[in-house]
This record gives sequence, structure tokens and C-alpha cells, in this order.
Amino acid sequence: MSETATMTSAKRATWVAPVTFPRVLRAEAIKLATLPSFVWAFVMAYAVLGGFGILTALARILQRDAATPTISAGAGTALTGIQGAQLVIVLVAAVFATTEFAHQTVQPSYLAEPRRLRVLASKAVLVGALSLVVGSAGATTALLAAAAVARSAGLPFEITGTYAAQLIAGAAIYLAAIGVTGLAIGALLRSTVGAIIAGLVLLNVLPLLVGAAPVESIRDAAGYLPSTAGLMILQEHVPAGFIAPWFGVLIACAWAGVLLGAAALVTRRTDA
Repeated sequence: MSETATMTSAKRATWVAPVTFPRVLRAEAIKLATLPSFVWAFVMAYAVLGGFGILTALARILQRDAATPTISAGAGTALTGIQGAQLVIVLVAAVFATTEFAHQTVQPSYLAEPRRLRVLASKAVLVGALSLVVGSAGATTALLAAAAVARSAGLPFEITGTYAAQLIAGAAIYLAAIGVTGLAIGALLRSTVGAIIAGLVLLNVLPLLVGAAPVESIRDAAGYLPSTAGLMILQEHVPAGFIAPWFGVLIACAWAGVLLGAAALVTRRTDA
């Protein structure tokens, strides 16, 4: 009788809660939060996006008496910092995906959760959500700061509610797509240096190379690269022949989805 009671109490003592997706997501959030460099990288992305709104307004103030001003008065120019923010986000997402492989700490994660796709999905949800918050908060800050600075100097800063919603929501969704893209590149390559280089090439170098191609059809293809297409969300009035703003964001999301799908195949079939 006592032996049976001892076995029962031992089973109760060693009982472990089942591994669910929310638990995996929480574990990945703890990993990210315990590395200050990752947290500060997202803070930096917000600062770059929001800070450039102030800088753009100040540049307009300095050039208001110039004969040929070079700073546009359009509200969308307040979000020019998104180009710097996207680089920070794609790099931190790529490093977040590759750090565990570089230090061989991914094996405990896979032992705790053998379903590897759950681990990858939790990382993608976490990075995408953080990028979404950074994008929406940074875009809102940039617009409000630019408007306040410009109007304090007597310069007009007119923006409709529809266009403001386009800029804020579009910037948030676009940066979320870029974050997932960087994570997918890291999961595919499993090399920190390689993932960083690939992210920079995809966002900055490839659009320049393809856009400068001597063949027109190849030059047109540059418009369907993630950064070229996604940044069309900053445009209020799109000239004929260019991609519509929301369609451009959809293209950026499609890039993220395809790359994440490829990363899922590699994660499932390749040893840690």
C-alpha cells in the first residue's frame, strides 16, 4: 500500500505540462528579452523611423527660403526613416534566427519541442508582432512630430485621415513582412554573416542592380522586389505604370511567406 502511494506521489511530482504553441512562443519571447542587443535593436528601429520625421521637417524649415528646395512637402516624406528601420529589423531578425545555431543552443529547444515548425512559427510570430508594433508606433510618432515641427515654423503639413491610416498601417505591415523575411533568411542559411549579407543584398543591392539592367523587362522586375514594392505604401498618388501602394505591401508579404515556407522545409528536413 505504501509502495503504491509512493509511486503515485512520484508521478505527480514529475508531471510536466504539455508543450503548447503559447508556451513555445513565451519561451522564444524570454530568449529575445534576455538579450539586450535584440531589444535595443527594435528600439533603434523605432527611433530611426520616428526621428526622421523630425529631421525631414527641420530640413524643410531650413530650405523654405531656398530658390530650389529639395525636400518635398508631402506628408509621406516624414516616413523616409522606414528605409533605415527596415535594415535594422531585417538584420536583428536574421541574427535572432541564427544565434541558436551559432552557439549550438537550438538542440535543447528541439528536445523540448520536437515539432520544429512550431519553434520556427513562434519566432516568426514574435518578430512579426514586434516589427508591427515598431512600424505603427514609429510611423505615428514621425507624422505627429513632423506636423508639430513644421506647423510651429509656419509651414503647412496637410494630410487626410485616409492617407495617414495608409502610412501608419502600411508601414506597420511592411516592416512586419520585412522582419519575417529576415528571420526566414536566417533560418534558411543558418549563418549569421551569410544571413546579414543576404538581407542587405535583397533590400538594398538587388533593387539597384536590377533597376540598372540594360533590358527593360528586367528593369521592370525591380518593382516586384520586396523593398521596392513595399515602399510604394508611402505614395499618396501613384503615377501610371507603377505598383499600387497596398499591392506593393502585398508583394512584400508574399516574399516573406515564400521565404518562410522554404525555411520551414529546410528546418524540417535538416538536422540541427
